Formats: sequence, structure tokens, C-alpha cells
Amino acid sequence: MKLLFYLITYIPISFIRCVVIFYTELRFHKTSSVYKLTLCNIKICFPELSDADKVLLAKQSFIETFVSGYETFQAWARPIHISGKKIFRIENNYLLSQNISNKNGLAIIAIHNRSVDMLLKWINAKTKTTTLYKKVKIKPLDRFVRNQRKDNSNEVYETNINGVRKIFKAFKENKVVCLAADQVPQKGMGEYIKFFNTDAYTTTLAASMVYKTKKPGVFICINSFANNSLGVTIKPSMNSIYNESEYKLSLNQSIEDLIRINPKDYSWEYKRFKRSPSGIDPYDGI
Repeated sequence: MKLLFYLITYIPISFIRCVVIFYTELRFHKTSSVYKLTLCNIKICFPELSDADKVLLAKQSFIETFVSGYETFQAWARPIHISGKKIFRIENNYLLSQNISNKNGLAIIAIHNRSVDMLLKWINAKTKTTTLYKKVKIKPLDRFVRNQRKDNSNEVYETNINGVRKIFKAFKENKVVCLAADQVPQKGMGEYIKFFNTDAYTTTLAASMVYKTKKPGVFICINSFANNSLGVTIKPSMNSIYNESEYKLSLNQSIEDLIRINPKDYSWEYKRFKRSPSGIDPYDGI
């Protein structure tokens, strides 16, 4: 399977982008569930935008979704010193390097901006990590992705109660843990917390780990720039993440701040609000 992805990555990324742009110019994207979900989420999260701006952002995000999928193939098929050549700009790299060298434990909290796997490969070039992993339904692909994330002796646990216990234990043992905290957790493993001013069922694991241990946490994502180049943005956690009454909301606020840097890079096609407290599914019919 790795050979297949390797061969695919010989296609220039500029060609991939041109194909997707051409597809959108023909307006074929408007029948896609990816586009419809993207537009739905943008309408929920950015009510202040005009209708035209919402449609434009959804179109831009649709394009970046497919281009970032190609970046994931690159991360899977090639070592990071090759696939990561496009990463030319690192903001606040010292936050990562200092906390890693201190060896007192570090929670790296990521969001689904562009290729999470490329980001993880970039992080793992600096340090081993303990991460949680959501199973892929296609078994051969599941084995492949899991092995990719285990590369360089990283610890990878399935996203369930047992996995949560193991990653919390690793954090207490001063290891570096890496978690994505912007997707809907299993029932009983989250709480409703404001996200873009909307109640969203949210995992509290990352925020709880940082709050309870008082260990450092940073927020991180990949963003796109001109000429298909990429940058990594690292932000410190807010002081409020160490406050009992604020640490859960602080998590989503930090995630929002990362998303607002370049909203078209975020995975808006994900059903983030599917578990509504009202029981109403905003994606019904899509």
C-alpha cells in the first residue's frame, strides 16, 4: 500500500490543485456532500459573514480538503525530511523545543487543519509521542495508518476508555502526548461546551490532563501559504486552562483561535455538531 501512495505522490501537487479548481469552476462541487457539510458548518460558525462570503469560504475549503488529502499521501509515503520540505515557517518553535527538553511532560493539542499525519510526522522528527487513534473502517488501511503513526517507536492507543487511561498515565510519567481535541467523542466521554458560540459535544481529556497535572500544554496546527507551501503554528495554552471554572471552555477558545488564522484550512466537512443537545441534526438531508 505504501508503494501505491508513493507512486501517487509523483503527481505534482500543483496539478492536483488545478484539477480540483477546475472541478469547482464547473460547479460540480455543489452536489458533493463534502461541500454541503462544509457550507453547513461555516453557516453555523460564521453567521456574521455575508452569504456570498460563506459560499466563497466553503468553496476554498473544499479545494484545500482535497489538496491536504494529497499531503497526507505524501506524509505516508515519504520520510518527513522530504515530505516536510514545504514546511518553511514555524511560529513559536521554542514552545515545543523548550518543553520537550525540560522532560516534565507536554500535551501537544492539535486540530484537524490540513494533514494531521504530516503534522504528526513533523512532531515525531523532534520527539517520540503517545497518541490516541480512531480506527479506520477499512482493515488494510487501518493497519497501514496505525503502523505509520507507530513509526519511530511512538505509542498509539485506540480512542476508548482503556486508551484514555494509558495516555493519562504516560502524561503523568512526563512523556510527550499528542491529541486532537476538536472532534466529537464517544457518548459519556465528553461535555457540551461552547464552540463558535454553539453548544458542541467536546472531549475534555486534553484540558483535564493539563488542568489536573499543571503540566504545560501547547496548541498546534499546519496552515497553508502561497505556492503550496506550509507553516506550523504553535500557541501556548491560555492561563485559564489552569482554572477550575474555565479550563474546559479555554480548550475550545484556543482551538477557535487556531482555526481563525486561516479558516479555509480547517476540516469543515466533519460533522462537528452532529450530537446536538436539542436532538436536532443540522446535517439532516445531507
